[in-house]
Amino acid sequence: MHSNSEALLELNQNRTIVFEDRGKTYTLVCRRVTPRDWERYFSGIVVTSQQQGRERINVVDVNTPRLALAEAVLVDAQGYRVAGDVPLTSMPNWQSRLPLSHRLQLGETLADVRPSQSESEFVIHPEGEEILLDATWSHSGSGMQQYRGLRHVLKTPTEAQHRRYSDEASRSRVVGGSRSAKTFYRGAQLLLAKLYDELVICVEGYCIDSRPLGTPDEIVREMDMLHKVMAAQEIFQPQSTVSLAEASEATE
Repeated sequence: MHSNSEALLELNQNRTIVFEDRGKTYTLVCRRVTPRDWERYFSGIVVTSQQQGRERINVVDVNTPRLALAEAVLVDAQGYRVAGDVPLTSMPNWQSRLPLSHRLQLGETLADVRPSQSESEFVIHPEGEEILLDATWSHSGSGMQQYRGLRHVLKTPTEAQHRRYSDEASRSRVVGGSRSAKTFYRGAQLLLAKLYDELVICVEGYCIDSRPLGTPDEIVREMDMLHKVMAAQEIFQPQSTVSLAEASEATE
């Protein structure tokens, strides 16, 4: 895997994911992940909590939607041997015949977008709030591309927009009686994508057919939904990097 801080991330091309397993190399080709694919992915994430006696059992399932995403977008696979030398892609539902670990790795890689680990100085921008993302994208001649510092500039949210996010993020659904009730927690990803569309000013690091994204309308139309969600989440619920200065005992 290599860092690619200067080249632009192509949003509308197939993604090629290459990995190794037990000494062999496998190549998986995926079509562009659509907003509808991401909507299914987000809706498939299950977070529950249930009291069982003195224990509270918490369950988080991200593997099921990762598998569904991987199987939905796969268009080709290379490096696999099929009994009888039958072409893999000629088999019905061939995507689901790949090893489970490979499909999970593919789903995890497709969803690998996170706040940037850049330690550059924090700068306040008069035009809006800046968010930097890191992402694993596709394979190039020298390895998997790791983009760092993908820049999103968003307007500062209004009080009403903060309230919308807070209301959505805190929603849950309780099923069952008081002694065995199970609580289902909803995510706010779809709302975050909508809020991104309302707030985005400009981006850097992305392109369509080698042409950088320009107007907010184009960004709203072309930006990958997961990148929208992660950027907006850093506006409404940022990961804290704040720490107090070292404490000392007060003296008179």
